[in-house]
Amino acid sequence: MDQLLAILQKNPNRNEKVSPIPIRITSDTNESETTPATLCGWVPTPLEPPGPLAAILWKTNPEFRAGSLSIRRSILRETIITLQVRIEKELKGRRWCRSKIIEQLSLQQSADASPPQDTKDLNLALAYLYEIQIVFVDEANKKISWVPEDPRVWSKDRPIWGLSVGSRAIFHTVGEESVGSCLSQWVADREQEKWRFNWPVYEGTLEEMKAKMIEMNIGVGPRIEKPKKADYAVVLGRAEAIHFIKLTFSDKIEGTNDSTNPSLCF
Repeated sequence: MDQLLAILQKNPNRNEKVSPIPIRITSDTNESETTPATLCGWVPTPLEPPGPLAAILWKTNPEFRAGSLSIRRSILRETIITLQVRIEKELKGRRWCRSKIIEQLSLQQSADASPPQDTKDLNLALAYLYEIQIVFVDEANKKISWVPEDPRVWSKDRPIWGLSVGSRAIFHTVGEESVGSCLSQWVADREQEKWRFNWPVYEGTLEEMKAKMIEMNIGVGPRIEKPKKADYAVVLGRAEAIHFIKLTFSDKIEGTNDSTNPSLCF
């Protein structure tokens, strides 16, 4: 011990003090109550466990939302059993691949690993069974997709939820307001930022498409010198979807008029 004390006495910095470490009360990132630190502009709440069914339970089941991870997993397992019966009874016809839906549903209860992110069939089935509409956000690639896949058939009477790709987080606006309350302006903002949307494709004859283009006062664009039927279908599908969202999910945006031209709507 005497030898150790002698070594310490020779230390030239023995009288120096460590500066106190400040504790920040506010975030030192760009995140705030009004400006969430996300690319998509919505506030995320991480899901544990993740997955589309967990997102539904978080939204609809207070016990799941307030429970511990073990309680949540127990509720998840019970719900999966109930849903397997509903899927067999309620999802009929060629539209549904029940075997694939049940397979993706069963994988949601994995306790050792996160469920798979590619659950397209399950997403569509859950949206149908629970009568919801989902905006899926891929922030890494700036991509947006819809469930149901064609927003032109969405209803203002059904809730709209925002989920991250793979249902790893739920998105909401400040104060946990529904993302549907500002969907039209949100789409406009993401379009301005060059996000990619999975817009539906217009179906019809070439003559019908050309007439519709004139009616909506839109064009294919200068980059395509000789547009084909597929080019008209893509432009019209996007234009109709944007116009429908504007009319259905928002009040009139300040600075716009009521033209069907999507360049004016957004």
